[in-house]
Amino acid sequence: MRQRHEKTVLFLCTGNYYRSRFAEILFNSVAGKMGLPWRASSRGLALERGVHNVGPMAGAAVNALEARGLRGIADLARLPMQVTADDFEVADWIVALKEAEHLPLLHERFPAWAEKVECWQVDDAPEALALIEQEVMDLAARLIVGGKRREAQAIATETAAPPAKKEVVKTSAPVVRLGRETKGRRGKGVTTVTDLPLDEAGLLELAATLKQRCGTGGTVREGRIEIQGDQRDRLAAALESMGYRVKRVGG
Repeated sequence: MRQRHEKTVLFLCTGNYYRSRFAEILFNSVAGKMGLPWRASSRGLALERGVHNVGPMAGAAVNALEARGLRGIADLARLPMQVTADDFEVADWIVALKEAEHLPLLHERFPAWAEKVECWQVDDAPEALALIEQEVMDLAARLIVGGKRREAQAIATETAAPPAKKEVVKTSAPVVRLGRETKGRRGKGVTTVTDLPLDEAGLLELAATLKQRCGTGGTVREGRIEIQGDQRDRLAAALESMGYRVKRVGG
């Protein structure tokens, strides 16, 4: 039986073959490194539409996970699974990967849950995995501070009327400091990210993501991230996309 102190995220896509599977395994890796008491699962809303899916999981998603060091995971080998009412019942947080594609399916097949789902905007396309990685990091950042779900946008369908407008509640995002240091570095300099609410494993995970975004090297030193060169603009954009508030310090 699942321990109640560990909460669950349920990722949904159409066939549980590409987007939701990648989100599930990546989230579990990120949550584990950050020490978040959350565990993800994933399911499909309409497995019968995946007639051309071959094998347990899309090769592109498997390759992308392995490139991030995620190999030999049991969930890589399981077959796609159809979502059931029980899956919704036990989930603490539910994410549909593409609002325009999946919200109508929710209204049609699970109308009681349609308005309780957070919807992302991830198309079934080759560039989806990079966007999912950004969204997973953003979700993890919101969970750290007990964030709220994003409100699903209204989509007119034959089976559902547009939802009533709800008051948007702003949540307090963690503030991180972005600086620049050149002293004692022979003119090369680094961009520093400090005051991150992460443990050592979480810092290493985030540093790897930021280095990839900037296309340069970096390290974690004494509880802060250092990225080579003047990367303040790129890092500010990346961190804000993950749910952080950025405060620039120094020159």
